[in-house]
Amino acid sequence: MQTNLLSLLLLIPFFLLAEERTSPQKQPIELGKIAWYRDLDQAKTLAEKEGKAIFILFQEVPGCTTCRSYGKNVLSNPALISTIENDFIPLAIFNNKGGKDIKTLDVYKEPTWNNPVVRIVNAEG
Repeated sequence: MQTNLLSLLLLIPFFLLAEERTSPQKQPIELGKIAWYRDLDQAKTLAEKEGKAIFILFQEVPGCTTCRSYGKNVLSNPALISTIENDFIPLAIFNNKGGKDIKTLDVYKEPTWNNPVVRIVNAEG
């Protein structure tokens, strides 16, 4: 029993550092079928580690007809899904939420009413 408890305690840091991504099967249609990261700092760290640029989607979720159509048609295209997930660190920022999302909007001086918007940035942001 002590060995199992010790093993579990040793795994906790890995769970805390686990990459948090959205699930294409469970996410709002505005995000399409791409598994998105949701934190700019995490995206920067991964971009640096993997030598990739960050593909940032500024999107309204839940969103308007344009946002829903963009997710359903553009962000669900198999070729785009493959390119965005394999060649970039995909990051979704909701422009109608607070917290980390609003802070990222401020960093990029992105208005809350402007959607969908895509930016491609390096690991430094």
